[in-house]
Order: sequence, then C-alpha cells, then structure tokens
Amino acid sequence: MRTWQDIFAKKIADMDLTEPWMLQEDDTLQVHVLKPGWKEFVQHHALGRFQCSQCFHKWSSAKVHVLFHMHRRRGWGMVCMRVFRQVCRRCPDPQLEEPEFSLDTMERLLHNLVLKILKYCYGAHVQPSDLLEVVVDAPVAGPHDSARCEGCQLGVCSKAKLATVSNAWKPLKGMDKTSTHRTPKHQNMRPYATPTHHSSTINNSFPWKRCCWIGISLICILAVVLFFLLYFAIL
Repeated sequence: MRTWQDIFAKKIADMDLTEPWMLQEDDTLQVHVLKPGWKEFVQHHALGRFQCSQCFHKWSSAKVHVLFHMHRRRGWGMVCMRVFRQVCRRCPDPQLEEPEFSLDTMERLLHNLVLKILKYCYGAHVQPSDLLEVVVDAPVAGPHDSARCEGCQLGVCSKAKLATVSNAWKPLKGMDKTSTHRTPKHQNMRPYATPTHHSSTINNSFPWKRCCWIGISLICILAVVLFFLLYFAIL
C-alpha cells in the first residue's frame, strides 16, 4: 500500500493541489454504496497478476476491478480504495488472492483517480479522453472468468450477464456471502438430454395386439398340421 500512497501523493502535487489528500485501503467498500457526500470511481480494466497461495499457479487478468470512494471536506480530502481479488481455477477449495500491478499500471490508475478528484471535488472540466487507458503489456489467455472474480460476484462489473444469477449459488471460500451468482462448478456441465415425445409415439403406435393374434393363429395351424402328420404316420 505504501507504493500506492507515494505515487498518489506525487500525482496530487503534479496537479497543483495544495490541500492534503490521503489514500487508504478499505476492503469493506461496496459499489454504489456511498456515504453522504462521497463520490465513486471504478476502474474495470486493470492488468493484474495473480499467484495461488496453495498450488502456486500463476495467471494474469486484464479485467481486475479497482474501486475508489473519495470525499473532500474542510480543506482536506480522503480516498478509500478496494482492489477486488480472484481465485485459482485449479484448486478445489481456492482462496481469494490479491493481484500485483506493474508500476506503469499503478501510475495510470492513480492518474485517472486524480482527474476524477478534480472533476467531482473541484468542479474541473475533465473529458473522457483525458483518462489514460491501462495498457495490457502481457498476454492474457481466454475470456474473463467472472465466476472466480470477487468484483464480478459483488456486482462491480457493469457488463455481468444476468443469466449467471442463481439463488443456489454458494460463495467460494473467502468471498462475500451477499453474492448471488451461481457456483462455477455448474458452468461447464452439459444439460441432461430430455426425452422427446417422438420416440414414445413411435413405440405406442406399433400394432402389438395384431402381431400377437397372428402369432397365436400360426402356432395353432402348425399344431393341427403336426397332429395330422403324426396321425397318418401311425396308421
């Protein structure tokens, strides 16, 4: 956290803000849940690198969510920050892991944060084009796994699909219990095949009774023929 605070202080000074601003970590922050007078900024696309604390598997994600709440009062300002974590897909009982960011990513994130402070707290005119894009400088394999992302589970990702919501979802170990998304173990399962009425109709339409009567008749005729053959053979 010290590195974040040092870069943040430098960004504040570069913008010629004379009022003191503080940055601190707060893991209780919730998206769209703000105290009176506070403003929110969410960075959805940040490149983070993770390592599982159990199996030591490493992975990268270009959609790490970072949430900031900011407030200015009586000549000083405060920013609370929460970085959302992810879990390993290889472990059966994974833990939430903290991401690591490059210095360039941290610089860009905090540059955008200070621009939001200027806009929300000082009334500065900030264009969307003024915000810096967080550049992905490492290959990221596959789509974003929202089922294993703490931010997506808590509704931070605005593009999360409603189809993944289920009351039967059980949060992964360490995740917020208020999450309502389904557990990932159901996502790759194929649905069971549902029997159709077509096959049952074919089976029911087969003339079983007629075949039985024909079979019984043939057996009776064969028995009569055998009786006469045996009778005349004896004579």
